[in-house]
Amino acid sequence: MATLEILAEKGVDGLQYEDLAARAQVARATVYRRWPNRGDLFRDILARFAEAFVPLHDSGDIHDDLVAFVCAFAEASATPEGRAVLQILMRKADESDGLREIGLELLERRTDDLQLRLDAAAALGQLPAVDARFVNMMLAGPVQWFLVRRTRPFTRDDADKIVGIVLAGLRQGDAV
Repeated sequence: MATLEILAEKGVDGLQYEDLAARAQVARATVYRRWPNRGDLFRDILARFAEAFVPLHDSGDIHDDLVAFVCAFAEASATPEGRAVLQILMRKADESDGLREIGLELLERRTDDLQLRLDAAAALGQLPAVDARFVNMMLAGPVQWFLVRRTRPFTRDDADKIVGIVLAGLRQGDAV
C-alpha cells in the first residue's frame, strides 16, 4: 500500500509515479504499465483499501456483522491512510481531477455490497427491507463525528450502541 502511505504523507496532489515506484521498489515503467493514468491508480487503491480494511462479512447475524463493519470503518478512518482515503471521498464537486467521481464509484460498489448483506438479513426476518445508502449514512455519520472530536478512542461498545440504535429504528419505523 505504498500509494496510501504517500497519500497520507503528501496528499493527492503530492502523489507522483516516481515516488510510488521508489517506495514500491519497482521501475517507474512498471507503475505506468499497471496504472496508465492516475484515475486507474486511485480506483484500484480505493477498492483495495475498502476491501482490506473495511470488510463486510455475513455471519448470519446482522447486528454482529454491522458492529464489525463499524469497528473496521472507525479503525481504518483513524489511520493516516484512512484519512487520506476520506479526503478523496470528500473532494468538492467542482474539482476537475475526477477523483470525486472515482470515490463515488467506490462508495456505490461498497453500498451495493452492504445492500446485499441487508437484503440477506431481511430475508431472514432480522430487519425489514431497507436502503443501504440510508443505513450507511446512519452508521458512518456517528463514527466520523466521533473521530473528529477525538475525546477518547472509539470502542466496540460505541459501535454496538450505534448499530443497536440504527437497527432498532429500522425495525420500529417504516422501512427506508
